[in-house]
Amino acid sequence: MKFETTLTWDAPLSRVLVMLTSPDYVARKAELANLDSFAVVEQTDDGRYFSITSRIMGKPSIKLPAIAQKFVKSDQLIEIDQTDSWDRETATGSLKIINQAVKAVSISARMQLSERSGVTTNTISWDVSCDIPLIGGKLAALLAEDIQQKAALNTDVSRQILVKYY
Repeated sequence: MKFETTLTWDAPLSRVLVMLTSPDYVARKAELANLDSFAVVEQTDDGRYFSITSRIMGKPSIKLPAIAQKFVKSDQLIEIDQTDSWDRETATGSLKIINQAVKAVSISARMQLSERSGVTTNTISWDVSCDIPLIGGKLAALLAEDIQQKAALNTDVSRQILVKYY
């Protein structure tokens, strides 16, 4: 399932990019999300390219179909590795989310920052799929809906962090 979400900030692209390529931003965002567990497991930064992989533990935020609960229980903590990567010169990025419990789920995104009249927009082009027979399409649709619903919260949290720290 392919779809787009956008995040906007009333700030120049250069300032937003400094925030998005800061390990502190990733940690603050996780703190405000009230996750059960969060840790940075890998980070690279050569000045142009920035990448950070976080391990996140939390309960599912969607109601799973009964057949999907054979793989993941509704009250079970899910371990996710999320890698955010940015190219500072092109203001482009990528996002890769790996669910350690259900490897058949694939979530990735391409990100593009743009600025117009002092407002920066991150256009995120998502690709969500699931290779579980019979329920893969339904589960991918549920995950896509969950991502879209969380977009507003993500925007609010990142705006708070930008104003306070960057």
